[in-house]
Amino acid sequence: MHPSSRIFVVGLNHLNASVSSREKAVVSPQHLAEVLAQLKALVPLDEVVVLSTCSRVDIFAACEDSSRGVELVRAWFKARAGAEVEASLYARQGDDALVHLFRVAAGLDSWIIGETEILAQTKKAYQSALALGFTKRILNRAFQSAIAAGKDVRSATGIQNGIHSIGGATALMAKRIFGDKEGGAILVFGAGQTAEAVVRHLAAKKFDKIVVANRTVENARLIADKLGGEAVSLDAGLELLEHVEVAVFSATVSEYLLTSGLMAKILAKRRKPLFLVDLGVPRNVDPATAKLDSVYLYDLDDLKRMISDSMEGKLAEKDRAEELAGLAAADCRLELNKPPRLNPVGAAS
Repeated sequence: MHPSSRIFVVGLNHLNASVSSREKAVVSPQHLAEVLAQLKALVPLDEVVVLSTCSRVDIFAACEDSSRGVELVRAWFKARAGAEVEASLYARQGDDALVHLFRVAAGLDSWIIGETEILAQTKKAYQSALALGFTKRILNRAFQSAIAAGKDVRSATGIQNGIHSIGGATALMAKRIFGDKEGGAILVFGAGQTAEAVVRHLAAKKFDKIVVANRTVENARLIADKLGGEAVSLDAGLELLEHVEVAVFSATVSEYLLTSGLMAKILAKRRKPLFLVDLGVPRNVDPATAKLDSVYLYDLDDLKRMISDSMEGKLAEKDRAEELAGLAAADCRLELNKPPRLNPVGAAS
């Protein structure tokens, strides 16, 4: 069997799974090592990488019997997220799995074509698995090549024109909410990659005040100080909901950061509408808050619908990007399947 034939991926993403399905399957950074070990113990895998973002959860793996591997990883998803997730799962093997990885890294499987954040997330997922000892020759070659191709495809085409990140899309939504009004105060919860991208784009839109709230205030300050914002704790951030016009949530949480009960108490002290954008997976905001008067809650699916028109201009570039990603995946397959080289004494290198 060629080495490339051992690769497979099982996952779900924004195209076929709702936010509620994705949040059940999501793997948080603090549980990554545990999940990687669990997968390798439950499934006879030689190598495994978990790519978990707000838009997707993909398990990339390599083993001798990839068909059996697919079956067992499907069962793992069902045990983790419930039987209803079965209808949203996709599975690809061999060349198809390799092409899928390259398309993901190039931002061609994202709801924002050419999305930049997914490239950094793919790199981080690979480096985490590598550091923990869960990758070997096959996935090392596949991910290193896919990450390099992701950069090349973006450089060679116009898929990064216009909106190219969730942060940019969120800033656009915020501007649409404010309309022609200048300035405004915005509160961002979280200090991860998505939160930083949101703050960076909001700063470029010249809002009057940007506050970053996070469990670890120092992490919030690392983002806020660079962009002229203010850093506060999560509790202080929740108190500030009395005063801001828009709050963006992108914190890593195991339960709702903002409940409908707390929101009701905050509304009693407000005299104007509050717009909430929940980018968290799992969600940061109790969906029941949307039923309260003067609260407008948007999640990732709403954000996707709002900016769909801006994607039309990228479609002309997408075909060329797809071609380049496919060629890069084919080159990687050829490299993977080359016979091992021998050193001067005849041992395989």
